[in-house]
Amino acid sequence: MLPAICILLVFPYVCAMLQTESRIEDTRKRCPCGSISNSVQSRVVGGHAAGRGLFPYASDLLGVYRGEVNADVPFCGGTLITDRHVLTAAHCLRNESPERIVVDVGDYSLHDRRDGQFIRTRSLSMFPEYSSRKFHTDIGIVELATPVRFNSTRTAVLPPHDLDLQPGTRVSVYGWGRLTYGGGRPDVLQDVTLPVWNNDECQRKFHSFIEPSMICAGGEPDKDACLGDSGSGLVVRLDNEYVLCGVVSFGRKCGLPHVPGVYTKVSSYMDWILEKTRTANCRPCIYGDE
Repeated sequence: MLPAICILLVFPYVCAMLQTESRIEDTRKRCPCGSISNSVQSRVVGGHAAGRGLFPYASDLLGVYRGEVNADVPFCGGTLITDRHVLTAAHCLRNESPERIVVDVGDYSLHDRRDGQFIRTRSLSMFPEYSSRKFHTDIGIVELATPVRFNSTRTAVLPPHDLDLQPGTRVSVYGWGRLTYGGGRPDVLQDVTLPVWNNDECQRKFHSFIEPSMICAGGEPDKDACLGDSGSGLVVRLDNEYVLCGVVSFGRKCGLPHVPGVYTKVSSYMDWILEKTRTANCRPCIYGDE
């Protein structure tokens, strides 16, 4: 299904502290954000496609080798959050440099690429306490070299600092990752709906790796993020609007029964995100902040 969870193994976590809301007034205009389609999402089971325009901020990270962009196989996913910033997982940026990454922003089909924009990278930022040995604070930001053109592309709606999802809440993850563990990749963007888990129950599956700054979701057979989905977004529907709540981080294989995937909790890092996106021409959209 989706490309991403850095295959299981054991991704360490680094103490992530909930952050307090910034009091600095931001006078920039609000970025164009949210879905541009009223399509009902399909559940990604066996490669079902997301509706075109449902996630117009979905992005994928492409490697550059010997000056050539490898446009056929994204190595990670991401989510556009301003005209110049894409949110992803820190482990996607480890050992990378700006000149080695091009971002395909707002695309739908990896075959025709008519919805996306290929943009080079200016800088890469990983959360300061990120540890590659553990997947604590597995969140990062790609700063684009040039701003995105807002045609059919939009930015995601970010969560308020205090967003905390209750167990059983239905969330959706999107990406271009593998359709099954070891299987093929889709041509068009996929999405699947999953239930949020209680973190204590999740910790029993992953031992000591689960922290309050993580979200566990899934556990239903053959419904999950998968290899290549790392860095892609997890969204929850609030008042008929999709709000970005998580970033694909790690898991155990893909789609195993009673085993959830693990996502970085975006609301735990809002102060850092807002600070890192001050170079954008527009301010990030935050749910409830008009």
